[in-house]
Amino acid sequence: MFEFEPDEYIFTKFAYYFKGRKRKKQANLAHAVNLHDVKPKLSLIARAVTGKSVEIFEAEREGGYKNNNFFLPSTVSQFETEVENISFYLFRTLYLSIQKNLGLNWEDSLNHDLKASQDKAFETSEKILKELFYQFPITLEYHHKFRDFYKNKAKQDAVADLSFLYGKWMRNSAEESPDNTLKNFTDKVKTADNKQVKTTIKSKAVEEIISVQVDQKQLEDAVLQHQFEKVETAEEFGGNWRDMDGDDDLEDHSNALDEVNMKYTVRVDDTAHSVYQADFIENTTVSESAEAYAEGYHLSYDEWEYSKRKYKGNFCKVYPKAVVETNMPYYKQTLSKNKSTLNGLRKMLSSVNNKYQQQRRQNQGEAFDIDAITDLFVDVNSGHTPSEKIYLSKRKKEKDLSILLLLDISLSSDGYANGNKVIDVEKQVSILFGEILDEFNIDFSINAFYSKTRNHSSYLTIKGFDEDWNKAKFKVGAVEPSGYTRIGAALRHSGTLLDKRDTKNKWIILISDGKPNDYDKYEGKYGINDVKQALRELNERQINSYALAIEAQAKYYLPQMFGQNHYQILTTPVELLQSMVKLYEKIKHQS
Repeated sequence: MFEFEPDEYIFTKFAYYFKGRKRKKQANLAHAVNLHDVKPKLSLIARAVTGKSVEIFEAEREGGYKNNNFFLPSTVSQFETEVENISFYLFRTLYLSIQKNLGLNWEDSLNHDLKASQDKAFETSEKILKELFYQFPITLEYHHKFRDFYKNKAKQDAVADLSFLYGKWMRNSAEESPDNTLKNFTDKVKTADNKQVKTTIKSKAVEEIISVQVDQKQLEDAVLQHQFEKVETAEEFGGNWRDMDGDDDLEDHSNALDEVNMKYTVRVDDTAHSVYQADFIENTTVSESAEAYAEGYHLSYDEWEYSKRKYKGNFCKVYPKAVVETNMPYYKQTLSKNKSTLNGLRKMLSSVNNKYQQQRRQNQGEAFDIDAITDLFVDVNSGHTPSEKIYLSKRKKEKDLSILLLLDISLSSDGYANGNKVIDVEKQVSILFGEILDEFNIDFSINAFYSKTRNHSSYLTIKGFDEDWNKAKFKVGAVEPSGYTRIGAALRHSGTLLDKRDTKNKWIILISDGKPNDYDKYEGKYGINDVKQALRELNERQINSYALAIEAQAKYYLPQMFGQNHYQILTTPVELLQSMVKLYEKIKHQS
């Protein structure tokens, strides 16, 4: 905690005031357009033109492209109308798509400075524009308008800055060598830690991450530093190590952090108490974990390496655990708070569950089976003994269904979506849906997962298939967020559990933000393709899957993994429950 001198205190307050005023002024511009509002449509355009799974992120300044990632300014407000600002985003997206198709980017491993990258982008702009105007003639008008704007903006005799128009060259990154492992880690990396993140703040845009690997030996050998000035600043990593005490001071330093370029990150095995968050999905400098020697019973599962189109045999260790802690007040509060929702849910599911289905060729029934009657006359006229099963009967079909509810309880579930805490939505839905499934005597199980490297994926069974719901229901509230999201390993273990059920129809319902990630290499294409392969494996064993998410960003990941009609993105707990009812009706119809 800082102890400010009077002059420091006054300076800090003034700095906060003017910075907040500037942001508010920019945000209130009527014609301003924010990237997050147009990103879904721009992504579709980029994917259509390039034929690649392009993702769009906020740029630090002018932006560019790197592999399948496009970087664009977070806000465009310099033009006079909203239409012009949207047109600028459209022009830049099409421009980057053509640039990517032509392969114009750094391909070497050198660190090119900003000036060289901007100059290279300008040199190659003519080639890109020629192809752009040919494929999309409307962009010629856009280009003239935007180029004239930046030229008129330049001071007399000054060279116009066209970097926002043509961007900069960025370096396409290659896969990292699997031999690059993290060394000298403490025992904390070998087990999943349950300490909670207390503060989360969104950072400025980050285009490139260089991860600095640190171990305990480096910290012990760190040179002692004396600081004589208490100034609220933060600096980029410069190679000097300082002790990490684990205190949650993030909010106190938020103003200083806003000025820092988050290009460098320091990776440690200690659990963070606060998160300065920047979205980035590339694996360019993420190292794979060193072997962890965690004790206890575990199962090993393969993982799919899409670049080589083969499995890494017995690559992931899954530690099955039974939840023993209970939180009875949470269960009672959930029922009390959602009493009307539960009654509505019960009514909807009763309607689905009590539907009668016609059983053909029965010995007795309410009506004749026309097909059976026809066969009877054929048998009589041909001299054969006819069957007496000539009736239709409306009888309840025998239950032949197992449902496994799989909850993602990684640290991302500790965040909020549309004012709802994600982990609470997952737990409340599990309780309410579990109540109904138990009433109708459906074979079901509730499980949760999180991970910390491939060597320690935790799989928590809250309610086993053969476990009494009246005991298991008090365990749901005791589950808390922890670790990361290695979805593939969790899906494979869920399949193993369903393989043991003798029911005909088997379903896995995943509730997650849909974004694979882990402490070691499990981001981006690698994680997405492993999940896709795990789902193919389940499908081959006649195990159905469906994904539900209450996080808006899931729309960029779930379609790539689950495909159309096998996922749904929702905004509220009520919508999530309603979606599960519709899914249940679909399941019952198939069973």
